[in-house]
Amino acid sequence: MKLAPGTPLTASLTFNEDQGPLPVGRLAMAGGLAQLEWSPELIAAPMPVSALLYPPEPGLHPARGRDFDGLHGFLSDSLPEGWGYLVMRRRLSKLGVAIETLSALDRLALVGDHGRGALTYRPPTAPPPEVDSLDLDALAAESTAILAGEEGDLADTLATLAGGSGGARPKVHVGFDAEGRISVSDGETAAGHEAWIVKFAATNDPPDIGPIEAAYAAMALAAGLTMAPYRLLPSKTGPGYFATRRFDRPEPVRRLHMVSLSGAVEVPWRTPASYDLFLRATLAITRHADDLHAAFRRMVFNVLASNRDDHTRQHSYLMDETGGWRLAPAYDLTYSAGPGGEHYLDVEGEGKNPTREQARSLGRRHGLPDRLIDTIIDEVRAALGDWARFAEEAGVTKASRAEIAAALKDVAARFSP
Repeated sequence: MKLAPGTPLTASLTFNEDQGPLPVGRLAMAGGLAQLEWSPELIAAPMPVSALLYPPEPGLHPARGRDFDGLHGFLSDSLPEGWGYLVMRRRLSKLGVAIETLSALDRLALVGDHGRGALTYRPPTAPPPEVDSLDLDALAAESTAILAGEEGDLADTLATLAGGSGGARPKVHVGFDAEGRISVSDGETAAGHEAWIVKFAATNDPPDIGPIEAAYAAMALAAGLTMAPYRLLPSKTGPGYFATRRFDRPEPVRRLHMVSLSGAVEVPWRTPASYDLFLRATLAITRHADDLHAAFRRMVFNVLASNRDDHTRQHSYLMDETGGWRLAPAYDLTYSAGPGGEHYLDVEGEGKNPTREQARSLGRRHGLPDRLIDTIIDEVRAALGDWARFAEEAGVTKASRAEIAAALKDVAARFSP
């Protein structure tokens, strides 16, 4: 699983699987830090692959620190974390390899061309995938066993389907065709199938987490947020599984380059940050006022919806083959108490109980007129006022409906005109 000593890792961008990749550069480790040399092709383009911090210029570009395992932040986004890291570690252990002995470049080589976004790595070192089952109920049960420290016959299947997954909740990558049939293939999705993610419950999630996330997605759309298509898949053993289309795979054989806010500005996701940082980064990366307004609307939604798990890996940007960046759709929206009851991203220094005036103050600083700020806040408030309807339509339990309704009512009081 390790790269041979002295072997550089080559990174490329694969925007279209039917066309050749664009060489990005070569990577090697020195003194615990990754050294990046951009390719002549990328410099000539030029293509702003890192979004902000590492311009495509000749010479060596060392990573700025060790916060991302010695990698450049935008490259670290390719590595699985949370659930993806757990299943990768277990799969390697069965092959006699301790993941702790692998360098960050070794783990990028494991990702190969199966990661998020359009970045691919050579030479790949991942073992060949083995997919044995598409029984979602069985996979969900297996994911629960893995989180509890056990595993069964489907562990390898889950490891294969997890891909470059991030986040704490178990998830698998699958394909859906026009009739809704599920498929899996080695690597990218099968011909004629769209790439989707199916989520299962984590150990601390309520049993109806799938319906809750579906209700939040419907509520977010009503509030004017951009979301990828989603659906609630039926289950024989529970309330259903939330599934969403991968926005880094806009259509079969096509990919978009993806960088998280964390990777773009190199702020580790566990580090509390601010919505001011999110808004500043969004305008600097995309240079689109519409994206700045969308980022502000997302902030208002997260606050009013009590989605406090809003850290820097929960916001991303997408780059197409022309080098243009845009804000990615919102994702992972659900009710969350947050660390110590606070948002990861604060509003004007307030993480526990942000107010309407603090949101207005932040919006003004970023050039949003008062009329637009108040319109966004009122539109989001109106959508959240329909929580009971969205929850009932999605099949959220009465207990969860009541708990979330109480939290939303508490926040709404601080955003009254």
